[in-house]
Amino acid sequence: MTVEQSSRDLRDGVDALLDRYAGLSDRDHCVVVFAPDSREAAAWLVAGLKQRKLSTQVIGMRPLVDHGFAARLKSAVPDLESFTGRLVIFTLERDTMSHFSPLLYVMQQFGSDRCMVVRVISATREFFEQALNLGPDELSARNAALLTRLTKARSIRVRSRGGTDLRIQLDAERYDWISNRGVRRPGGFTILPAGENATYPARIDGRLVADGALNCNAITRIDTRLAAHPLTVDITDGRATGFTGGDDDVRELVELCFKQPHGTRVGELGFGTNSGIDRFIPANSHINERRVGVHIGLGQHNQDRAVVGYEEKVHLDLITDGAELYIDDESEPVDLENLQLTGDEHPEPVRDADMTGDRCGFGYGELTDPAAASTIG
Repeated sequence: MTVEQSSRDLRDGVDALLDRYAGLSDRDHCVVVFAPDSREAAAWLVAGLKQRKLSTQVIGMRPLVDHGFAARLKSAVPDLESFTGRLVIFTLERDTMSHFSPLLYVMQQFGSDRCMVVRVISATREFFEQALNLGPDELSARNAALLTRLTKARSIRVRSRGGTDLRIQLDAERYDWISNRGVRRPGGFTILPAGENATYPARIDGRLVADGALNCNAITRIDTRLAAHPLTVDITDGRATGFTGGDDDVRELVELCFKQPHGTRVGELGFGTNSGIDRFIPANSHINERRVGVHIGLGQHNQDRAVVGYEEKVHLDLITDGAELYIDDESEPVDLENLQLTGDEHPEPVRDADMTGDRCGFGYGELTDPAAASTIG
C-alpha cells in the first residue's frame, strides 16, 4: 500500500466514523477523550472534526484509574440547561476500556436521546483504515443473516481450510446471543470496532486450528498473527486439553493464560462478520477478532453470572482465517467469507454489544508475564 493510499484510507475511515456511525450534524457538541496510547488516533479524529467546524473539546485520561477524569469530563460538556443540541463523546483507547461510571452519569444527565457515547478500543491507524469500511447498516444485515439461522440451531460443525473441525451444541433458550454491529441504541454505549456474533456453547469438542490471530485482554506487544505458526488446540467437553504450535512469544502467552483457574474453559463461541477488514494486523487487537472467521474465547465468558457460574480474569480469543458452518443436519455449509444476505430483520431478543459495563473481561486483573504487561483482564 502506498503512503497516498494509506492516507486516503485513513481520511475515509474518519469520515465513516463521523458520518455513518455517529451521524454528526452541525448542532452537535463533540468531546474527544483519549488515553496516552491513542494520542495519534485522537489527533486524526480531531482534525476531521475541525475540518467540519464542529464544536469540540479534547481531554486526556489515564486508563483504568484516573481520579480527576470525572471533573475533566464535566468541564468539557456544555451547560445542560442552555444547550439544545446533541452531545457526542468519543473515547479512544488501545488496550483498555475505562471509566464507565462517569460516562454513564453524563449520558443519564443529558438523556439518551441527546447523548451518544462512542467507545473505540484498538484505536490505531488500522482501526480507521480497516474497521470502518462497512457501516452499521451493512454490519447489521450481515449479523442478521447469520443470527436468524444460528439462534434456531441445535448444533453446528465448524470447519476451516486450516484444519479446524469442531462439533458444537447450542442452546439459545439458556445462553444469550450477542451482536456487535455498531448500531446506536439509546441508553447504551456504541462499541467499535464492530462486526461480531457470539454466544456460549452448550458443549464443544474437537480441534481448533487458529491460523488467523489471537486477541487477549492483556497489554502485550507481541505479534499476534498466526498464519506462519498456527496454533492447534484440542477441546473436550468445553475445555482445552492441550495445544501445539505458535511461536515462542505466543506459546508463552497461551501457557500463562491456561495456568489461570478457569483459563482452559471455553467461555465464548464467536463469529467475525466484518468483511471490510481484509487482513490480520500484528497488534493485539479487536480488529482481528472482527475479521471474518470463527474465534473461540477461553477463560472469561460472555454470559450473566447466574447462567454461567464462574469468573476469570483471562479472556483469550483464538481466531481462524475464515470458516464454514454446517448447521444441524444441512449438507451445504454457510461460508462466512461469502455470507449470503437474507434481508431478514435483526432478530430479537439478541443482546447488542453496546454495553455500559464489563463483558468478557474488559476490567483488568493481574497476571505476571515477561512478554506482556502486568495487567490482564
